[in-house]
Amino acid sequence: DPDLVHWVKHPEPLIVQKKGIGLFGDFRDPFVWKDDDGWYALVGSGIEGEGGAALAFSSQDMLNWTYKGPFFKADIEKFPYLGPIWELPVFLPLGCDKQGVNKHLLLVSPVGEGADVEVFYWIGQLDKQNLTFIHDQEEPQLIDVGDFHFTGPSGMVDPKTGRKIVFTIAQGDRTSELEYQSGWAHNGGLPISVYLREDGRLGIEPIQELQSLRGEKRLSLRDKSLSEANVLLQDVQGDMLEIRLEMEPGSAKQFGIKIRRTPDGEEETLLYYDLNQSMLLVDRSKTTLHPGEKCGGTQGGNLELHGENLKLHMYLDRSMVEAYANGLKSLTTRVYPSRRDALGIQIWGDGSLTVKSMQVWDMKPIW
Repeated sequence: DPDLVHWVKHPEPLIVQKKGIGLFGDFRDPFVWKDDDGWYALVGSGIEGEGGAALAFSSQDMLNWTYKGPFFKADIEKFPYLGPIWELPVFLPLGCDKQGVNKHLLLVSPVGEGADVEVFYWIGQLDKQNLTFIHDQEEPQLIDVGDFHFTGPSGMVDPKTGRKIVFTIAQGDRTSELEYQSGWAHNGGLPISVYLREDGRLGIEPIQELQSLRGEKRLSLRDKSLSEANVLLQDVQGDMLEIRLEMEPGSAKQFGIKIRRTPDGEEETLLYYDLNQSMLLVDRSKTTLHPGEKCGGTQGGNLELHGENLKLHMYLDRSMVEAYANGLKSLTTRVYPSRRDALGIQIWGDGSLTVKSMQVWDMKPIW
């Protein structure tokens, strides 16, 4: 069925895990792709006593599969947070770098004792003969620095445009009681386009199709001081907004934007950049007064800007906050304010700064 609506289930499992193939009993989340010479699959598992692993299989007809060995495995001696088991391996082509070397992207999600349940990645090369992955950098990198909100990756190559698109599960991160009361838990994160930048780093952008959700343009400004920008922002409120913001620090070493803010500032969420530490951060210590919500503390991770202005592209959708910084990192988090008037926006900095540009749109529902 070309519409993928009607399926015929094969009467028997195509691949049955045997002892000696990965960590027995943990065998999950196949990722399949077609190359010129056949079909390939990665399966999430682990290696006994070693750590998480992606296992490789090949086939000529998608029915009969041959185990080829570990495609890539964790070094938990050096990186114990990679855990004993990997889920959801994703393998995508990135094209050639400036030296003409063909590069690929490998994503994994560690689970199990000691694992940091995030989406880690490596850029590297495919060894087609041995069906293994050779990483460029030993240390795994994070796509998202929001701390356990960006999870469950899957990916594809868009057949129309050739873009490499990654989908995720955005964790709700609430108590079971609150999830039961609300009637839902978690949702899909916004699709992102990933690509190889000129500098060899991984580029990350929200897909262009999201522009179709733009409603009324609420604000457009250029070259304003912090105080001037905040005067113009006084009448801009909402919990379904798209925001584009470029900030040039003057004397400020920490600077960013407050969202879902009450008029008196009792509740607010601050997303900011720390220039001295080169970190993108979210401070949720004032996100909500609700005693049962898990929002709190500061989360974030490394973001090297190398002298560039901070450029944020943000989507607010009720409890969801998804921010993309300089095409290099995303920060996904959750906010559950207790007050209905927690709808304001405010620019923030610990010194002088210039808002080089800012645009805000209402965001329409997808249906």
